[in-house]
Amino acid sequence: MDTKEVALSSPAEGVDYHSYSSVHTFADVCPLQYRFRYVERRPRESVAAAVVFGSAMNAALVGIDEDLVRGRPPGLGRAAEVLRARLEEAYSDGGVPVVSTRGETLEGLYEKGRKLLGCYLEGLAPEEVPVELPRRFTVPLLDGEGRALPRPLLGELDRWVRTADGRVGIGDWKTASSRWTADRLRKDDQATAYLWAAEWILGRRPDFFRYEILLKTARPVVERHVVERTERDRRRFLRKVAEVDKALKSGVFVPNDQSFACATCPFRRACETWQDGG
Repeated sequence: MDTKEVALSSPAEGVDYHSYSSVHTFADVCPLQYRFRYVERRPRESVAAAVVFGSAMNAALVGIDEDLVRGRPPGLGRAAEVLRARLEEAYSDGGVPVVSTRGETLEGLYEKGRKLLGCYLEGLAPEEVPVELPRRFTVPLLDGEGRALPRPLLGELDRWVRTADGRVGIGDWKTASSRWTADRLRKDDQATAYLWAAEWILGRRPDFFRYEILLKTARPVVERHVVERTERDRRRFLRKVAEVDKALKSGVFVPNDQSFACATCPFRRACETWQDGG
């Protein structure tokens, strides 16, 4: 699981508006998890170590970009301090235990994260600078006839960057335990959703979208992949959201018992009793 989201950003997420995460949860993870999380707003029983790590790394990477925006040389030491603080905060929450299928520990995640931050800093392009443009967004979603869907899309871009030749694009950080396949890079909806949103922000299509994937492999590696999205991809994503809207209106939330996310699901106990009326 590769995500940086630990908690809901707003009580309205999944109800009054969509996010990439909420659509992904319904369409790709598990409709029943969607119900527990976004409709019933149940408290989490646990949180996956991969989610904790992704959120902590995101905070550290934001700190690096803030240094760059202010003209300061980014330092590994400062970023590592943010990483440790976020990890310690999550692991000290006795009410929501951190769970892992890989035996991950706070110290192990910190050491791996520190190495990844070092790799990330080494690979930063000196001719590329972060741009202070709006990162949080709320934009309409349109059906095939150009009519607004019931719920808009809300989210936050990780970073805007400007290259030496004046191009402006989006960078999106991901943490993962294995390399993304070419098929996943081609089909992942986050690029489609964020390019749609960025076009509303910029008033034109951004020049590029790039996944910056920090791999928690035995030898930490950072891979950067620029991906393209077509008009077909856009129509498919918007149609998918429209179908999610229909499903939500119907109130049908069937569990996906073979989801990749079952092992560390934050509602596992609730799911196990669902057939008894839970």
